[in-house]
Amino acid sequence: MRRSGEEYERLDGLAREILVDYQVSSFPLDLLWLSKRMGFDVVPYSAYEGSANFPLLLKRSKDGFSYPAGIGKVPTIFYNDKYGDNLTPARIQSTIGHEIKHLIDGDEDDSEDDLCDHFARYLRCPIPYVIIKGYSTPTELISHFGISAEQAVNTLKQVRARVRFYGDRIFDNEKEFIDCILTSEE
Repeated sequence: MRRSGEEYERLDGLAREILVDYQVSSFPLDLLWLSKRMGFDVVPYSAYEGSANFPLLLKRSKDGFSYPAGIGKVPTIFYNDKYGDNLTPARIQSTIGHEIKHLIDGDEDDSEDDLCDHFARYLRCPIPYVIIKGYSTPTELISHFGISAEQAVNTLKQVRARVRFYGDRIFDNEKEFIDCILTSEE
């Protein structure tokens, strides 16, 4: 499904709000820490190792999933912390970011997974910050933000497209985030 630019811009703004509200001051961003600060329970699959529920977790999703708040229960993110091929710290962090989007937007199914992936990538590697810092290679993004090579390539495509149209301009709605993050680096 083709998404509108407004949907992506809304998610970019939401990610920047979260980064400012929770006073994120450095990268790579630890989304386990952020999730807990946001009031979510975060449960690794390994917590169920050896139980009858363990196979059900992997059957539900090889990466992770979430449940919204219920009566007497807080929103919960379950994530695969060590089982399977191609499981890396970057993938675990992306899964948690993906599930944060599901929870904060109240998604009822996985129909917005492309938006969740975008949100997770932007939350971990905000484009205005990449532009300000002048990062221009996948290696720089992987090293500084702890993202995967695929995410680094996708982020740089977005950065290049934006710079082609707007130069290295930072928009008004991005300035609070940039000011907060740059101030914390001083």
